[in-house]
Amino acid sequence: MRAARTLTLESTVIVEVPEPVCGPGDVVCRVLATATCGSDVHGWYVTRKLPAVLGHEPVGEVVETGAGVERVAVGDLVAIHHHAACGACRVCAAGHETLCPQFRSTALDPGGFADYVRVQPELVGELLPLDGLDPVAATCTEPLGCALRAQDRVALAPGDTLLVVGAGASGLLHVAAARARGVERVLVAEPRAERRARAIAWGAEPADGAAADVAIVTSHHREAIAAAAAALGPGGRLCAYAPPEPGAPIAVDGADVFLRELTVTSSWSAGAADMRAALALLRDGAVPVDELITHRFGLEDTGAALAAQRDGTALKAVVLPGG
Repeated sequence: MRAARTLTLESTVIVEVPEPVCGPGDVVCRVLATATCGSDVHGWYVTRKLPAVLGHEPVGEVVETGAGVERVAVGDLVAIHHHAACGACRVCAAGHETLCPQFRSTALDPGGFADYVRVQPELVGELLPLDGLDPVAATCTEPLGCALRAQDRVALAPGDTLLVVGAGASGLLHVAAARARGVERVLVAEPRAERRARAIAWGAEPADGAAADVAIVTSHHREAIAAAAAALGPGGRLCAYAPPEPGAPIAVDGADVFLRELTVTSSWSAGAADMRAALALLRDGAVPVDELITHRFGLEDTGAALAAQRDGTALKAVVLPGG
């Protein structure tokens, strides 16, 4: 079968690899669509994984099930998660399931930018039926789940004023998620006029200097994080949603944190409950997916899809192995 192997940030090649073997408890899916993510093209964050077949936002059709699998059947269309927590360790019990050792060790074989993927037994329980949702729209399940988890980590509530810094795909998903959850006032700070306008069309307001209760920063730049912290009111909560460079201190004044009792946190990936909640919101039409997914590519053009994500040409691109 074909797979798109990313060698460096600028180089992705199509290779022939063996089709995944379905063992006991496994499920093999034909990949219908896989969306690109900012983390697939984010400098140091992705380089440490390369070379690799990327793609962690896939949707597929079940084509084979291993012994003992009863949850899904051949022909089912499913959203596929790429990690699964154990749910039993101290890390999971503390609410940090995405830091669970099992979560970090599970993965798709070989990755979503391929004709087929093998879903290992730990992940099979997280396969989510689409129930009529378009497969391309369903690729937004994982990134929307990540947004929901981040909002939970900063205890975002309907009465809060939320500031979203950055209106790329992640920022727009935060706007959509917050509005769907009943947050009436969502402010957006975004230098690119067309992206700012889209966020406003989705229900946000341009940031106007009003104090925010919660700020979620989808940019990794220190200046953006510092500006978000400064925009918080007393007792405000800040979530760093994109990974800053290693060794770079987050630019939040320590005295300010103390005197204004600010809470600074982060959020990485999504758990099983976040995935289920995200899929439900997508089924309800909470996200204008046709506006979010701006580009489509065949598997042979995965490199071009990643380039469009990297240079900002695409808000979000999707790779369709079937053409």
